[in-house]
Amino acid sequence: MLFVNEQYYTISDLEEYHYKFEHLPELQDCQNKRIAACLPEAFSYIALCLYIWKKGGSFVPIHAATPFLAAKEIACESAAHVLFFHSFEDATIIKKEQNEQEGFLVQMSSGTTGTPKKILRTWLMIEEELEAYTSVFPEHVGSTTIIACPVTHSYGLISGVFAALKRGSTPVIITNSNPKYVLRILREYPDHILYAAPALLHMLVQLAKPVGQFNAVMTSGTLMPQPWLDALCLTANRVLQQYGCSETGCVTLHPDLRHAEEMGRALPHVRIQTGTEDAPGEIVISTKHGKIFTKDIGYVKGDMLCFVTRQDDMINVAGLNVYPSVVEKVLLLDERLEEAVVYKKQDMYAGERVCAQFTSVAVIEITELLTLCQKYLAPHQIPVELVQVDEIKKLPNGKVSRRMLGGIMV
Repeated sequence: MLFVNEQYYTISDLEEYHYKFEHLPELQDCQNKRIAACLPEAFSYIALCLYIWKKGGSFVPIHAATPFLAAKEIACESAAHVLFFHSFEDATIIKKEQNEQEGFLVQMSSGTTGTPKKILRTWLMIEEELEAYTSVFPEHVGSTTIIACPVTHSYGLISGVFAALKRGSTPVIITNSNPKYVLRILREYPDHILYAAPALLHMLVQLAKPVGQFNAVMTSGTLMPQPWLDALCLTANRVLQQYGCSETGCVTLHPDLRHAEEMGRALPHVRIQTGTEDAPGEIVISTKHGKIFTKDIGYVKGDMLCFVTRQDDMINVAGLNVYPSVVEKVLLLDERLEEAVVYKKQDMYAGERVCAQFTSVAVIEITELLTLCQKYLAPHQIPVELVQVDEIKKLPNGKVSRRMLGGIMV
């Protein structure tokens, strides 16, 4: 059925878990309950999710590394009835009334641009996403799905585990994030597609150069810097990218990525509206369940959705819009830079200003980068603050919060 860190689990193992769940008092009448789980073992978490889905209850996944008090807070914010923390023997009752009317997968948004919010998706919505996703998935790409991202997130759980099972592939789940361990598993399954975040893919590329190529990789979650993608394309036979949001799951798929901003073509269960290349606009996703205004800025090129920036990350300099990705692309023309992130700071005298942090193994004179920017950018796009750092701080999910990097200029 699936592997977790080289441990094979069968249908019999799943049935054994489900038999156990049938006799847990906290899971009685679970179709009327919302169950939160923070479990250290990935298979028990997936088994519980499948059981609650089958029963028509609601499930709240919580990352295994979350401390108890934080997990309990998430469970309370998610209106859960029960929290299983690290085991099924010691459940925490959050509330007793059984008032759930419909089964949901309940997730919290990443919080990169504000306070995380509770998002409910019915199991029917997830089934529709899976049907659409697998219907356009390239059949020749990877017979073994290797998932090196959290299965508590929809990317790893739905697009990774559930979609692989629907395609008839055996998912291989890796919870050990050591890049050398991931590379060893990849070599054991040469006909693979690897699901991972851009930061991990970048580390793997640096280590993989002496030992050979990847078969296929899938990236999602945040825009990959173009130099990272170029290096990945040299190391992998095929690079894919998908795009979506917490409210809808995956809505586009790119089967052969060459340009980082290209998110892919719309899946058959959605319709996407946005701006043009000359006038980017908010990405709006329409399904039969309604419209989602993503607060992402993008455009359509042919039938390809392209991502520009988050609406909240766009920088307004004296009434002129600056897109961080445009400035980052110019900075990364200097091959000594490993990573660059552009963000805004509030200027008490002149509104918003463009700022940037970058990493490099070499010490770089700021004047060199400013000269480069002057060649390709308008004056209002050029960063007024450029800072070389050892590491660009990221959230636990690997994403950069530009809001956290910004502040008040002095």
